Amino acid sequence: MKEKIYTGNTLAEVEQQAVKDLGVSKDDLYFDVLTDENTPKEEIQIHVMVDANPVKKGKDYLETYLDNANIMGFIERKMRDNTVEYGISTENANAVLIGKNSKTLTALQYLSSLVVNQYFDKESESGLIVKVDVGDYRKKRDENLEKMATRIAKDVARTKVPVKLHYMNSYERKVIHNKLADWRDVTTHSEGVEPQRYLIIEPKKK
Repeated sequence: MKEKIYTGNTLAEVEQQAVKDLGVSKDDLYFDVLTDENTPKEEIQIHVMVDANPVKKGKDYLETYLDNANIMGFIERKMRDNTVEYGISTENANAVLIGKNSKTLTALQYLSSLVVNQYFDKESESGLIVKVDVGDYRKKRDENLEKMATRIAKDVARTKVPVKLHYMNSYERKVIHNKLADWRDVTTHSEGVEPQRYLIIEPKKK
C-alpha cells in the first residue's frame, strides 16, 4: 500500500498534500504523527488505512455505477492469486452493460482496474489484475475465442500458411495470445491500428 512521510506546519496542510500526492480520498488515509507536540514542525507518516480494501473499493465503484444508471443488479467478487473477478448479474440490463462489441464492458473493466490499483504503490507493488463480466458474457466469449484459436492454430501448423483474424479489442487479442503462447508450431502477433487492430497466427520459425 502507498506510504509516505511528510513534514508540515499543520496537520491540515499535510492532509491536503497527501490527498493530492497519493490520489485517494482523505477517508482512506491514516495519519500517524511521529513527533511530539513541542516540535516546531510535525513530521507525519501517511499510509492507506486498512479499511481501504482495494477489492472492496472496486465492488463499491461498480455498485455505485449500477445505482447511478438505475440498474438493479448483483455483484459477486472472486479472488484468485493476484486476480480479482467481478461478476455482474441483472434481470434485463445485461446487454446495456455489455454494449456494442463489448465496449461498455471493456470500459467498466478498465475503470474498475484504475479504482482498485490506485491504492498500490506502482514503484514497489504490482497491484491486481481486474476482470469484470456481465451475465457470464466474457466467460462464454473467452471459451469461444479459445476454441477458434485452437482450430485455426491446428490448420496453420498443418498447412504452414498464416491466418489473419478479424479485428479484435486488446482483451480479446490477449485471450488468444495466452491460449497459443505455449504452442510449439505456431506463434501470434498483432498488426494494425486501433480499433482496426488484428491478430495473425503463423507458423513458428525453426
